[in-house]
Amino acid sequence: MRIPPSPHPSTTPALPPARSRPSSHLPRRWGSWRWASALLTAFLLAVTAAAVSPRPAGADVPAVVDVADGARRLVDTRPGYSTADMQLAGIGRRPADSVLRVPVAGRASLGTDLELAVVNATAVDPSDRGYLTLFSCDDPRPVASNLNYTAGVTRAVLAVVPVAEDGTICVYTRSATHLVIDAAATSMDSAGNMPVGPARLLDTRPGRSTVDGRLAGGGVRSAGTTIEIPVAGRGGVPADATKVGLSVTAVDARAPGFLLVHTCGDPLPTASTLNYGTGQTIANAAFARLDAQGSICVFTYSPTDLVVDVVAAFGDDLELLTSPQRLFDSRAGRPTVDGDGVGSGPLGPGGVREIVVAGRGGIPADAGAVVLNVVAAEPQGQGNLRLYPAGTDLPNASNLNFRPGSNIANAAVVGVGADGAACVYASQTTHVVVDVVGWLPANAASPESDCGRPSLFPGRRIVALYGNDTAAALGVLGEQPPDEAADRLEQIAAPYRQGDRPVQGAFELIATIATSAPGPSGLYRSVSSDAHVQRYLDAAVANGLLLILDIQPGQSDFLTELRRYEPFLRRPEVHVALDPEWNVDPGQVPGEVVGQVDATEVNAVADYLSAIVVEENLPEKMLVVHQFQDRMLTRSDLLREPEGVAVTIHMDGFGTQQQKLTTYEIVQVEPPFNNGFKLFFDEDIDMFTPAEVLQLDPVPDLITYQ
Repeated sequence: MRIPPSPHPSTTPALPPARSRPSSHLPRRWGSWRWASALLTAFLLAVTAAAVSPRPAGADVPAVVDVADGARRLVDTRPGYSTADMQLAGIGRRPADSVLRVPVAGRASLGTDLELAVVNATAVDPSDRGYLTLFSCDDPRPVASNLNYTAGVTRAVLAVVPVAEDGTICVYTRSATHLVIDAAATSMDSAGNMPVGPARLLDTRPGRSTVDGRLAGGGVRSAGTTIEIPVAGRGGVPADATKVGLSVTAVDARAPGFLLVHTCGDPLPTASTLNYGTGQTIANAAFARLDAQGSICVFTYSPTDLVVDVVAAFGDDLELLTSPQRLFDSRAGRPTVDGDGVGSGPLGPGGVREIVVAGRGGIPADAGAVVLNVVAAEPQGQGNLRLYPAGTDLPNASNLNFRPGSNIANAAVVGVGADGAACVYASQTTHVVVDVVGWLPANAASPESDCGRPSLFPGRRIVALYGNDTAAALGVLGEQPPDEAADRLEQIAAPYRQGDRPVQGAFELIATIATSAPGPSGLYRSVSSDAHVQRYLDAAVANGLLLILDIQPGQSDFLTELRRYEPFLRRPEVHVALDPEWNVDPGQVPGEVVGQVDATEVNAVADYLSAIVVEENLPEKMLVVHQFQDRMLTRSDLLREPEGVAVTIHMDGFGTQQQKLTTYEIVQVEPPFNNGFKLFFDEDIDMFTPAEVLQLDPVPDLITYQ
């Protein structure tokens, strides 16, 4: 590079309030609650998103489901994205009024004799308002939808789908959209628990019907009112049922508010089932204990149409609390059932929190699994939450997808792991609220480690734009405003999605800039203002990106310069890069000599970052060291990687392809360290294409454009 001249966002309604070590990567172990958990999972998957059916749902779903070990991607129509076996990958947007036949049996280690599958279906960037219907390819397409979507809004639903004789399921797309399908479960039988329907029990909209004509078309529910809904003996629910799973939907809400599902005659719970905004149509799962007459009640805080479907009936293994109990709230000053898990600050991106669930809020210490309602509150970017037992690997499948400007809730069944805990992971920054609803017993041993701290690598590949907008010569990042840079980065990063990992975008902002003049400090460097850094951080968060602060210390030193940005370093989105080229001794001028750094100085920075990560319980931070000559990093054999820090040696030279390959061979490192590769739009001769970069050995973990 060249040196320049010198209602409340909560699940709680307006009612009385109600450690991190590396994972041992133990496999998941399931107890006797496995089959019940599987049915609960199937129920949750069937009602995750706002799935208001155009007509009442059709035939009952046979059998109970057995949760598989992690979701398996079966379809991803987006260009450059992959599936577990590359079938149905990158095939393009599904056209309107079309059916896609999806092989399930025998793919991605799934069995060949499936009767039932649980799949997570996501409509990505729909072109218009529409819906998805998932069904057995042996049967006619039912009139019920699984997922309703609107133009430009990505939504997901998880559904129980009978598998056809040839091992396929079919997906109908009402209007054009990209489609992602993950398989999460296969079928098995069990007594005492049964999926039913989904069968419509209530639809207040004029002209709409229910499974038996009762409670149809009654009109908008008024504010502050409760409706009693008979459940037992309707829609396939046994007459003696005591506990059911429901999908509850607020349709075209007239004002912000919430719904409370509860046993008729009991006091209103202090945690809402569903929050909605004006004009929203939004759904959530609900677990309910029926009263002596076999009914449940729904309280409506503000006017809305209301749809209630029954999805499952449960036996004795599922225990439901009288009312939900709050176990975790990352927001400051919000109560929990026992005062633990309060005000720890937002999670993400890549952040994990451990939540003790057993022995709290009425849950026994030996519970095998818990039924939770989880909320992404005040999300700052588009992302997802994933819940899993402590001591097990981070799953690929999400429980909840969120986007800025909307609090979103979903229910989840989570195994109890090490120390009676579960883990919650956030892919982007958001507050998280967790309520417990019930539990299932267990007979199996629990894992023996905690949630761990997910590693940056090799779970993802980072593609970044480098620079600073104080001068165009400082790199491509500064050639346009930050939000436009995010759009440009998305175009640059897209081809890398054809590789073997998910791609994470990043800005690498030169925060401390080496200069050719001594400046007021006499240290030959210029320091960015907090406002300048904040501008890029805000844009990064809004666009789901990381922010890497690049340090060119001049005659100062890396650690001194880095400490200036400590408030930013305490954010989960912020990472660090060291540029030894511009680290010079007294009497030297940046740009006239190539600087260097000793491994012990890099280690001091790594230790400093590690302490912040541990103190703030942050996800792993990347520490990048730019290098294009062997001499730039002295005593490299002393380099180490402390807890919570991903040290990445980044090849920073420009030139011909052969020159860059030679430099990459000189500076590349072996695990546990990571490798980076920089591309120069102006200085490189015959710049590597993304496809060529993905053929490098080793393939870089970090790829930066300047």
